[in-house]
Amino acid sequence: MIRLLYFSTARANINRRDVEGIVAHAATKNKALGVTGALAYNGRNFCQVLEGPEDVVHELVMAIEADDRHSGFKVLDEKEIDKPHFPDWSMQLVNNLDFSTIINAMND
Repeated sequence: MIRLLYFSTARANINRRDVEGIVAHAATKNKALGVTGALAYNGRNFCQVLEGPEDVVHELVMAIEADDRHSGFKVLDEKEIDKPHFPDWSMQLVNNLDFSTIINAMND
């Protein structure tokens, strides 16, 4: 099992409703795949943590990176874990402009 953190810049016309739709879709998909995580959006950038089986997370990351709703995709950290930091969140939108909730998960 791994935990992966990435950062990207949203396309200029992305709004809060778009982000909520992304999270709703991801929550359904991730639950079926056994993936947990959280997404933060500050009006310009995305910061997300994904947790789950290594092959599944890497496949999701490839699909996310190819999504044209953002650019500048960069994996910031990845590590093996014994248990998820967000065990009850198949995907959760975190309202935190400094991304600390997401980034601090990597210290767990």
